[in-house]
Amino acid sequence: MFSQIAAITLPIFVLALVGFLYGRRVSPDLSGANKLVVDMALPALIFVSLSAKSFDPVTALSFTGASIALILLSGLIAWALAAASGASRSAFLPCAMFTNVGPVGIPLIALAYGPEGVAPAVVLLVISNVLHFTLGAGVMSGKVDWRMVYANPLVWATVLGLCSAQLQLVFPVWLQTSLTMLGSVLVPMMLLSLGVRLASSKIEDAKIGAQSSALILLIRLAAVYGILWLIPLQGVERGALILFACLPPAVFNFMLADKFQVEPHKVASTVIVGHLCSLLFLPLGLWLALI
Repeated sequence: MFSQIAAITLPIFVLALVGFLYGRRVSPDLSGANKLVVDMALPALIFVSLSAKSFDPVTALSFTGASIALILLSGLIAWALAAASGASRSAFLPCAMFTNVGPVGIPLIALAYGPEGVAPAVVLLVISNVLHFTLGAGVMSGKVDWRMVYANPLVWATVLGLCSAQLQLVFPVWLQTSLTMLGSVLVPMMLLSLGVRLASSKIEDAKIGAQSSALILLIRLAAVYGILWLIPLQGVERGALILFACLPPAVFNFMLADKFQVEPHKVASTVIVGHLCSLLFLPLGLWLALI
């Protein structure tokens, strides 16, 4: 099991390390590249992944509600315990609420449950991403900009992807290939950007990252078992929700912190230390999910 988890997580560390070494040497300005990734590559990736799935939101209503409740309850607990993390509430809450569903969560859930795990993994990806760029961005910026709902390319990509899946639309090969190529830029670019940010981080931030990562795991485990007590999911859905709770903080927490200048060094350290700790947390999550 360890080798399988390592095969999923180690590429994340390698790309972040490459960005770190490059950042130490060049100190590039990645603000424009980060905006390009958020505004174009992410919507393309969401659309491509959703349009190819068979997804029925009605049959997944309980799981959808449990997923939303887990994110909100994690934020509520984190709000009360933020002082113990060493970071501000606006920096800590999104890290506790939003996990790395795409690059880590989907492969992990599919590995644990096979084809049956794909549907709940996609539900988690959609819910987490939509809430991340509305509620999560609102926590960091101090206000919820509703344009991030109706004028957000991510939201439209989600709606169009779901409609495409339901209507079973078939797109020209050249368009499908173009969107796939654009979406494939997302993960490596955001990890390189994370490494560059870490190159200018302070030593003290690593301590905050370790404190925050441990606290986040405890918060999310408490939240997920509280939700499962209220909404007693079974089988794949139960396991997927537990694995979701054990994932490391989403890399996009750093990109939003960088955009809104909310302690980006501390958020970057929380994200990368969280991924390092995932070598321990993910086997624990798999054990809890499969027992």
